[in-house]
Amino acid sequence: MRRPPVLGGVPALAALLALAAAPAGVPSGHSPRAASSTVRVPRLVFVSRGIPRGADAGVVPGLGPRGRTLEVGGQLLVRERDGRVHALIVGPAPFDVSDPAVSWDAGRIAFAGVPARDSSWRIYVVAANGAGLRAITHPPRGVDDFDPVWLADGRVCFASTRLAGRAEPAAVAVSQLYVVDAAGGPPRRLTSERNGAEEPAIDPRNGRIVYARWWANRFHASNVGEDGITTDSSRAVESEAVDLWQAVSIAPDGDGVRLAAGDARDRDATMAYQPCVSARGAIAGVRAADRTLLDGRGPFGVQRLASLEPPYAEGTRALAGLGRDAASACSPVWLPDGRVLCSRDARGDGDYALCVIDARGAPVPVLDRAGRAELDAAVFEPRVAPAATGTALPLPGDALPGDARELMSGAHTFRFDCLNVFANGPVDAPMRDAPPPARGVRIRFFAALGDSSAPGGDRVVRVREAAVDSTGGVHETDLPGDVPMFEQLVGADGRVLMSAHGPAHVAGFNFARAGGGTKCVGCHAGHSAIPVPGSYASAGWFNAAPAAVAYVSAAAPGSAGAHALCDRRTRGDVDRVAWIADAGAAPDSQPAAVARLAWGSSVEVREVVLYPLEAHAASAHGVGPLAGEVVLLENGVPAGRFQVPAGSGWPIRVATSDLRADAVEVRLRRGAGRKRVALAEIETIARLP
Repeated sequence: MRRPPVLGGVPALAALLALAAAPAGVPSGHSPRAASSTVRVPRLVFVSRGIPRGADAGVVPGLGPRGRTLEVGGQLLVRERDGRVHALIVGPAPFDVSDPAVSWDAGRIAFAGVPARDSSWRIYVVAANGAGLRAITHPPRGVDDFDPVWLADGRVCFASTRLAGRAEPAAVAVSQLYVVDAAGGPPRRLTSERNGAEEPAIDPRNGRIVYARWWANRFHASNVGEDGITTDSSRAVESEAVDLWQAVSIAPDGDGVRLAAGDARDRDATMAYQPCVSARGAIAGVRAADRTLLDGRGPFGVQRLASLEPPYAEGTRALAGLGRDAASACSPVWLPDGRVLCSRDARGDGDYALCVIDARGAPVPVLDRAGRAELDAAVFEPRVAPAATGTALPLPGDALPGDARELMSGAHTFRFDCLNVFANGPVDAPMRDAPPPARGVRIRFFAALGDSSAPGGDRVVRVREAAVDSTGGVHETDLPGDVPMFEQLVGADGRVLMSAHGPAHVAGFNFARAGGGTKCVGCHAGHSAIPVPGSYASAGWFNAAPAAVAYVSAAAPGSAGAHALCDRRTRGDVDRVAWIADAGAAPDSQPAAVARLAWGSSVEVREVVLYPLEAHAASAHGVGPLAGEVVLLENGVPAGRFQVPAGSGWPIRVATSDLRADAVEVRLRRGAGRKRVALAEIETIARLP
């Protein structure tokens, strides 16, 4: 992968020496085509690197398993606010550089560098004036350290291939996150990912680490045989293939891994390599046509991911490159004013330029140097550091368990608490539905052990199978910590439990820190971003509507129909998210249309929450104010009737006295003489009796 780069016939090392000797302003030999001093951006530090040629042509240096340690020659540069550009490092510099990270006080820069061609990448620190360059990590040959970021407490977090193993999808070294003191010393491992952990960033609100995880699992759910898993697709339960990079979040001590952002109902909408976090918690990252990034070539794009925090107002949307225009884009960074700056290749020749995305979504050039790739820009100004939380858990050692006996020894364990595996996310939260509630459900825990003789470099051990209790809860102690794991739910018949989106089988690997624990609700493809209730009792209540079969008495043309009533969506085009029915000639006192949610067995219903159309949509479609009644039924017999309260805001809540029911009917009357009735969603707060 490492090749002597040649830039315009001049060896890269000579070109870099000439660049280092150039006066402040424009480095010699590379004239900026569009170094605009009129574009208002803060002071920036970035890397200017060679463009890969030959077999590596099209690969972006520093991006993905192929590009992360590619050596093409490069230099750290600074763009001042007035547009002047100059080299940062005073004196001899590394042969190649990537990923500059600015300390919170802007007094130091950490970056990845390689001292000479074909040596290992390591982490360097240099003062803001370019003096005092020193390496703070010294990896052995064949190991690379890269992607540094400053933690709130002044330590440096970085990615490394120090932990042995190869990724399941391809024969590339697994990357993990480590931490090291800014003065150097022995690094300590934070993560225990099965396939890769790279490109860490810091959430400035809370100091959590947001990084790119390679989310894949070669072990699929199976109902053939006793193991419940298989690597043979012909024996697997039909499911969506998952193999991509996504943004996840952990505490500074590696605990509490969870999905950081993205619409989990759409795999492309969760992809986020090189994630970055704004001051308000918005996350942008790189999406690629090849979700694995194994080939290392584009097209690439920068997208802002859907938030997993209320009010869930925006979905994932493209900002630059793939999904937005014909260019490729990568290396996003949030500017203090909320704009995104990125590297953009408009011609497809690998010559990436720095651009800022304006309020209209158009790319505005900031700096473009001919024959070079400008990448990895960072704001070179002081920022407010989040509160340092310290390290609550001891960091793990440098080795994973080598066999099942060591795995099961109980020496390094964590506690697993899922308060209700059947819980669903809030309405409009961008996550998939949990499996439908059922009795006799069991959970299986699997862990991966390294095995160089196995096709994917590992084998799996079933650690435990345990019962899910009557409230949907799972409470297990002494599970192996700091080990890649995944879970699976099976029904009373031993077959894999199915949801509307496929088997209840985690499509990637999780891990938990030894000495810590997980506390979550729901079963959502291995992550829970749902706020955890304050007690086990309250966690037993959940929205059971997604598990119901929906029926309607009638649907108007252009209406989404019955399924829209329990899809947990109220925002978007009416023809996708709402049920509308013509009221016809029904008297105002009689039901004009009926919607029913039905379950295979009874649940105990506490509340029915109705989501009318928003006012502008209701007016546009001739829909009047919501009026009618909610009827709970069991075995076809009404168990309770409740009037829909008038003028009670949005949404409308109907308390139902904790009655048992196997169906809920909403019987709507037309309101204010309007010709239509409508609902965007029916939420049913229930529990298993």
